[in-house]
Amino acid sequence: MGKVEITLYGTLARITGEKSSDLEASTLKEAIGVLTEKYGEQLKNRIYDEKGNLRRFVNIYVNGKDIRFLEHLDTELSDHDKVSIIPAVGGG
Repeated sequence: MGKVEITLYGTLARITGEKSSDLEASTLKEAIGVLTEKYGEQLKNRIYDEKGNLRRFVNIYVNGKDIRFLEHLDTELSDHDKVSIIPAVGGG
C-alpha cells in the first residue's frame, strides 16, 4: 500500500472543495473508494455510472499514463504515485 497524491479537476474539485488529496491505497479502485467515502455520493456519482462502471467522460492518469493503457481500475499504486482525475469538458 502506497501513499499517493490524487489531483482533482473541474467539477470534481468543486464538489470536494479541494484540488488534491493525499491518501493510502494499493490500487486505483481502492483510492477512488477512499475519496468517495470521504467526499460522498455526489463525487461518487460523477465518477461512476448507475451500474458502478467508470463514466466514459472521466479520464484518469497514473503518473501521466492513461489507465486505459494500464490495468484500468486495477492499476496498482505505489508510494509517491500521482493520480489525476479529470472530467471531460463539453460545450458547443
